Amino acid sequence: MKKKRITSTIFLTILLSILLSSFTSKIHDPQYASSILIEQEDGSWILQIHSAMTAFEHEVHTNFGKDSYKTAEEFNDIVVKHLLKNITIKINNKNGISLKNGTVKLGHETSVVFKVVGIPKKIETISFTNSNFKDIHNNQNTLIIIKKGFKKQNFLLNKKNEYHVNLKISKNQFVLQ
Repeated sequence: MKKKRITSTIFLTILLSILLSSFTSKIHDPQYASSILIEQEDGSWILQIHSAMTAFEHEVHTNFGKDSYKTAEEFNDIVVKHLLKNITIKINNKNGISLKNGTVKLGHETSVVFKVVGIPKKIETISFTNSNFKDIHNNQNTLIIIKKGFKKQNFLLNKKNEYHVNLKISKNQFVLQ
């Protein structure tokens, strides 16, 4: 019985190691990014953008030049500027959604958080574009929407769909239009 328990423990350890190594490799891979639109408890919204630091560096160097910043603060300002230029959100086919207070957290996985202003209480459709990492070969950006009472879903943004999706609500979930 002891030998069987040790064998299963070793098997689980190896399995977890494989799963975690494949997960962490995506965190550091500039080809993968995520955009997470989250409704907060108070009804306000935030947008989180996550990708490898090398993805943000590549985009800044490609679009602004390698000598475009001297400090981490200058780099952060350029990242926020680049994100604001390449993200659009329309709700119910109307403009008026804006991103405010962009905060960058640098690390192997770099994240940027914005307050999203102008989302109405009643949502019928969402049009979302995030072309920030389009200059990275084979980039894939997963859009995740987390809304109270709705099923959490993922939508893939890539070169094929020009980093854009149109969604509508159907039975407490978002579906592609």
